[in-house]
Amino acid sequence: MDNQEKRSQPPLLFLVFNRPDTTAEVLKAIRAQRPERLYVACDGPRSGRPEERETVQRVRQMIAEGVDWPCNLQTLYRDTNLGCKKAVSSALDWFFENEEAGIILEDDCLPHPDFWRFCGELLDKYADDERVFMISGDNFQEGKHVTDDSYYVSALTHIWGWAAWRRSWQKVDLDLSGYDEWVQRGGLKRLFGPGRWERAWKRTFERYRQGRYNTWDYPFLFAAWKHDQYALLPSVNLVSNIGFGHQGATHTATDVYHGLSRISMEAMPFPLRHPNQWKHQQSADIRTLRSKMFPSPALKLWRLLVFKLHRYGGLSFLFVRARRSS
Repeated sequence: MDNQEKRSQPPLLFLVFNRPDTTAEVLKAIRAQRPERLYVACDGPRSGRPEERETVQRVRQMIAEGVDWPCNLQTLYRDTNLGCKKAVSSALDWFFENEEAGIILEDDCLPHPDFWRFCGELLDKYADDERVFMISGDNFQEGKHVTDDSYYVSALTHIWGWAAWRRSWQKVDLDLSGYDEWVQRGGLKRLFGPGRWERAWKRTFERYRQGRYNTWDYPFLFAAWKHDQYALLPSVNLVSNIGFGHQGATHTATDVYHGLSRISMEAMPFPLRHPNQWKHQQSADIRTLRSKMFPSPALKLWRLLVFKLHRYGGLSFLFVRARRSS
C-alpha cells in the first residue's frame, strides 16, 4: 500500500432524509472507507405525511446501527421540515464551521471506491488555489474523453458526490447578490457564449428567484461564477445517482428526459495525471448542457420514446394506446 492509500479519509458530510433503501447502499460504501470524522444531517418529516415520520426514523436508526467503526460521529437531526434549500444549506454551514475541507454525499449518490482518494488528493493539492471552487465525482460526457488528464476544468459544479473547502462555501449567498450586475457585464456569455445557453441559464435563475426551485445548488453554482472559480471534474464517472424514480425523491422523481439515472462508474487510474495548463473546457460543458441539463424538445421526445419502448417491451405500447383510444 503506497503513501497515498494510507492517508486518512477527509471528513464526510452525509445528507439523508426519507429513503432507507438508497441510504443503505450509500452507507455500505461509506462503511467500506471508514472515515474518521462523519457528520450526518437529516431534515425533519414533512407535515401532512404521517408515513414519512416512520421512514425518517428508520433512516436515523440505520445510521445509529450502521456506523459500527471507530469514528467521531456528529448528527444534526431536525424535528421539523426545513425543505431542501434551508436544510442542506444549514447542514453545510454546520459542516464547514467544524471542518476546513471535506466530502459531501447525499443519500442517493453511490460513490466508486476511487472517489474518496480522488477527492482527497485534489483537496490537498488545490487547498490554497483560488482558481478551484470544488471537486466533483461526476462525469456526464458519455464516454467522450475531454483531455488525457485525470480531470478537467469545468464551470459546472455537479454535486452528486463532491468535495470543497470552507473558503468556497463561505462565498455562497442564497439571495444571489450581484447576479444581475454579473450578467450585465457578460458573465454568462464568457462562460457559455451568447444565445441558447445564456437564455437557458437566465430562465433558470429567474425561476429560482421567483421561489419555484427550493434548492441550494444554484446559489452554489453562481458563487463559483461570480468569483471566477471552477470545478474539477473526473475523466471517468465516479458517482452514480440511484435515486431517480424513488417515491421519496425531491428533485429526481423521473429521469425520462435527461439520462442521468444510474450512470455506470469506472475506476480512476492512479497516480493522477494533472493538467499542464489551466483551461476551461467549454466544449465539454456545452455537451453536458445539451445532453443532460437543457435537452432540446426533440431529444426529450426521443428519450421518452426509448423509455416507453424499454418499459413496454417494444412497440406494443403504441397498439395498446391505439386500442384504448378507439
